[in-house]
Amino acid sequence: MNLPNLLTILRITIAPIIAILIWRETSHAQLIAAFLLFVFAGVTDWLDGYLARKLLLQSHLGRILDPIADKILVACILLALSSHFSKDWMFVVPTLAIFLREFMISGFREYMSKEGILVQVSILSKWKTTLQLISIGLIILSMIFSGNNLLTSASITLFWISAIITLKTGFDYFKSGMTKLK
Repeated sequence: MNLPNLLTILRITIAPIIAILIWRETSHAQLIAAFLLFVFAGVTDWLDGYLARKLLLQSHLGRILDPIADKILVACILLALSSHFSKDWMFVVPTLAIFLREFMISGFREYMSKEGILVQVSILSKWKTTLQLISIGLIILSMIFSGNNLLTSASITLFWISAIITLKTGFDYFKSGMTKLK
């Protein structure tokens, strides 16, 4: 166990806490705490990769855990946010697209692994995660500053862009994997 992997496990551990704070939100203080924890989780996502590369601590466990931690963080928060935006198709549609891609690619990645095929994560996939995290953070901020229409519009627009890129990277991953299968 090394520091980058511990940061990844920390991100997995705090994801449900953030989700509970959002889901059971009864005050702005809870949303602010959720936002601050979410920012911390986002920073650990960058930091664990940076430290693993910088300190030459890249590991098989880290390569497996990091994308899982990202998916857990995004899924937990989107589920919690869905309790607030369940009737808002501008939130629900990209959320469903993100869930669809993540489940399908996780299953496909598992299948490819059993076939002994490794498909590398693309730079666009890393940007996908970054955009998802930024847009979700902005959505939480828009709940804190609920009267700010510009912030709300920007958060949903960026969320849609992240969902489109999410679908694109899923298609690219599937296409690359199928090419390697042949």
